[in-house]
Amino acid sequence: MKKNHIASLESKLKGIAQFVIAEAARLGATDADLSLSAGSSVETEVRLAQVETLEGAQSLELSFRAFVGKGSASMSTTDLRRRALTKLVRETIAMAREAQPDEFAGLPDSKYLARNVKPIDYMFDDALASLPVEKKIEMAIALEKAALAADPRISVGRSTGFSDRNGYFLYANSRGFLEGYASSYCTISTQVVAKDDNGMQTGGWSSTSRHLSGLQSPEVVGQIAAERALRQLNPLPVSSQEVPVVFEPTMASRLIGQFVGAASGNAIYQKRSFLVGKLGTKVAAKNVNIIDDGLIPGALGSRPFDGEGLPTSRRVLVGKGELKTYLVSSYAARKLGCEPNGGGTTNLYMESGEFSPEQIIASVENGLYLTSVSGPGFNSVTGDYSMGATGIWIKDGKLTHAVEEITIAGNILTMFENIEMVGNDLVFRSSVNAPTIKIARMMVAGKAQG
Repeated sequence: MKKNHIASLESKLKGIAQFVIAEAARLGATDADLSLSAGSSVETEVRLAQVETLEGAQSLELSFRAFVGKGSASMSTTDLRRRALTKLVRETIAMAREAQPDEFAGLPDSKYLARNVKPIDYMFDDALASLPVEKKIEMAIALEKAALAADPRISVGRSTGFSDRNGYFLYANSRGFLEGYASSYCTISTQVVAKDDNGMQTGGWSSTSRHLSGLQSPEVVGQIAAERALRQLNPLPVSSQEVPVVFEPTMASRLIGQFVGAASGNAIYQKRSFLVGKLGTKVAAKNVNIIDDGLIPGALGSRPFDGEGLPTSRRVLVGKGELKTYLVSSYAARKLGCEPNGGGTTNLYMESGEFSPEQIIASVENGLYLTSVSGPGFNSVTGDYSMGATGIWIKDGKLTHAVEEITIAGNILTMFENIEMVGNDLVFRSSVNAPTIKIARMMVAGKAQG
């Protein structure tokens, strides 16, 4: 889907949206909205320089929602012929008439909708849309080759591949909103196996960008994947103890996502969050600032408006350790008696601190450098946190040996209050990002030695 095709696609989708919204009014809907998503994608996987998977897809789907009073219903379709759309609208409205009324249901008030919507720079890459499939396969093969060349102990893992998507998203409603935007992204990734006489470990790495030029090179991604597998070889047991835990950026990002998920307006009005009643109070150390910003040019979570037509913006969720706002959709806002600001995240991140990762590690006399976690061990209602973990043990300020089959545990509020150091290594690799962080004390449950 090239840039010169986007303009004609936009015109076509807007015409479809206008027809559906007009049909909704004609057939008796009190209000209505819809989203249209069109795109093309390619996914290829290679193994030992041979293509194992090569799939391409074209998609075009409409999701429609109708309100009749306080009753609502929704349906989706890929059949965009006018007769089929009229049938969809009629059936959805009939369902809405029979639906259980919900006094909080409805579209956002017009005053909250995005106005004068402007495109965000660098969200679509024509070079990516024009890239031949052969070049995508070549990149995947080059990535696998780089990983295997990194060390003789590295062998092929589960998958190495390249994937991309180019598309257009449009949202319209009966309050006069009709806007859309084009976007693209691409990913190269690999999983490898490191093996020696004492066993084997897996490791992986990926790079994702809206622009082809923003990807890390196959050589860099392959080298990092190999290093991540190699560093976990020859794990040694550790006894259960309470120690500092250093979260590498990927782990810190996951933790930030779990914390902010509890700030969802839906979780708050349902009383299913450890952050209920915490607005305006201290929930983290003073060095913690968590931001959500949907307007960063080229960032993976950027978009000019959300799925309700509410404008995106830069929101401070936690500032100097204080919870500043919840993430509130129009429905949750009615439930909570406040104004909506968007119920989801866009580009969520913790601001960089002043310490290098090396300084953070050097500050630990005895503790854990966390590299991966597993399991569903986080309770967003109570904040209790207990995860299976893998990492590298820190001794006298240095990374020493791998550890596995351990569990780290605590309460997430206590963990955030005990964030002692924040790294200066923030990199926007995904839609949730964080630098290295050090939590002063957590329980690490291991095996008794000897």
